[in-house]
Amino acid sequence: MDWRDQLQLAMLRAEARRKFQVMIDYIKEQVGEGNEYNNGMVRVVISERGCYYEFIDMPEEFSGALGSGFQYEFVGTGAGLLMAEQVQYMITHSDDENTRELSLLSIYDRRGLFDREATHIYHRSRRGEESVGPRVIGHYREGVLPLFFKMKTDSDLAVPLLGVPRGVLFFVANLTDQHLTVRIPHTGPGVTDLNELPTSRLIH
Repeated sequence: MDWRDQLQLAMLRAEARRKFQVMIDYIKEQVGEGNEYNNGMVRVVISERGCYYEFIDMPEEFSGALGSGFQYEFVGTGAGLLMAEQVQYMITHSDDENTRELSLLSIYDRRGLFDREATHIYHRSRRGEESVGPRVIGHYREGVLPLFFKMKTDSDLAVPLLGVPRGVLFFVANLTDQHLTVRIPHTGPGVTDLNELPTSRLIH
């Protein structure tokens, strides 16, 4: 990342903090202490009142859900790789007919969001007659388990992964063979997702 990207990223991060810090603080307060999962790059907190994740070095990259409308489980490495393959299948087969929105952030090593070579970012969306994307940074690494990936979607192709077309799925790899997967289907009130990802705006 050259100095122009660094400057733009710093400005976008400051904007994200200004716009969303109050909401982030509110969700953290409502979720409470809960059970914490931390792989050194991403911190996840889960309680009976909700859940959220945040990047340790970029806490404004945040998603959270309040209430009971989410599910979580621990899966093995094989299942994690299969989920990553399923998301890639969605990317390959998405179009304006079956997908209203599909956004993916995958991070493969601890350089994280600060190095485009360590990420795979994808975004496409359609609102009425207006389409955006697809826009892409980095690339999918077949057979490599991401340290973290998050999919935000409104797509018919998401049903096998999410159970519904619309929602959020995120995956946090651990040092063992048990990795945290959280599904947040958007099927009713009580779900908050702050998806203003600064690096997504660096896509050209």
